[in-house]
Amino acid sequence: MSEMLTKLGINWEGFIAQLINFTVLFLILRFFAWKPISAALEHRRQKIAKGIEDAKRADDQLESIERERKETMTEARKEAAQIIEEAKQKASGLKDEKMRLAKEEIEKQVSEAKEMIVGEREAAYSALKQDLADLITKATGKIVTDLNDEAHKKLIDQAVKDLETA
Repeated sequence: MSEMLTKLGINWEGFIAQLINFTVLFLILRFFAWKPISAALEHRRQKIAKGIEDAKRADDQLESIERERKETMTEARKEAAQIIEEAKQKASGLKDEKMRLAKEEIEKQVSEAKEMIVGEREAAYSALKQDLADLITKATGKIVTDLNDEAHKKLIDQAVKDLETA
């Protein structure tokens, strides 16, 4: 077997020395370098996992905040629409109230004007009746001088009654 290894160009002594060197180097690296490298890799793995977890938590919080923002905006829009509707109703009620007050004022003024017209008409009618009675008295006094006072008064009353019915 040593001949065969020699033919292949393998030196037993060199091979064993290299194997011993490799084993010593492996053990030294395992005790002194492997643990710190493993610890650093584990620390890095934990840091990456924490970063992924934090990113997921931040995404969840962002989604939650966005949902709350949408709900708040929807609620604000509803409140704004309700406030606008209430303002419209109040304005409509105020308008109706003003219209009612204006109609009442107009009706009052029209009623007062009618009463004033009726009063003036009655006063004018009374004055006209009085003037007419005076005219009739004077005219009949000139026309009929021989009537007595009672007949004269009866004639005047009859003329006034005829005037009122006419």
